[in-house]
Amino acid sequence: MATMTSNCFSLARTALPAILLSVTVAALAACGSTAQQRIGFIPESVKLNEVDKLTRSWRSPTLTPANYTEIVVLPTTTPAFDAYGDLNEEQLSELRSLVNSKLAEAFATKLGAADGAAPRKFVIHAAITAIKPNNPMLNVAPQTQILKRGFGFASCEIYATDGESGPVIAAFMQTVDTQRFGTSKLSATGTAARAADEWAKEFRKMIAN
Repeated sequence: MATMTSNCFSLARTALPAILLSVTVAALAACGSTAQQRIGFIPESVKLNEVDKLTRSWRSPTLTPANYTEIVVLPTTTPAFDAYGDLNEEQLSELRSLVNSKLAEAFATKLGAADGAAPRKFVIHAAITAIKPNNPMLNVAPQTQILKRGFGFASCEIYATDGESGPVIAAFMQTVDTQRFGTSKLSATGTAARAADEWAKEFRKMIAN
């Protein structure tokens, strides 16, 4: 009996690290985010394709960037109710303005229309659809970053139309996670601010390809 008890105790000690490892892996997996669900800002008739785990997009096969003589960026919106954590209106207003400015910057150069071409507008509609603010207090010490408890994310839906009320010609949605390395984790809106730049560049690249 003593031998059996000793063996059981030995097996338990051997299994313990594996159990703890499994729990840790599960906890880490639970902390990772996935692409947010569409809220309907991009018209539901547009069928998005998966680019990667956090990105969906669609580009009309008839889209010819060189046809457009003017690029218009409409004011960014935050249409999702109760989807922005505890951020206040001032913070959301700053983020909306940032998305607008980043899109304007990314599309500052013409899409390729020749001089003298008939006027035609490429109109960009953008929405920040969800934000989980960072918790900076949990993102300072390395040991508290391992489980990403203070990490957040930001999500968008962006689309372009041929004219303000014309058909959708391109659409893009993406979730950007807080990264362990970098300074964006050190403010509540840092990840959303970094995301604004990434969204604008990715959408421009998608249009240019």
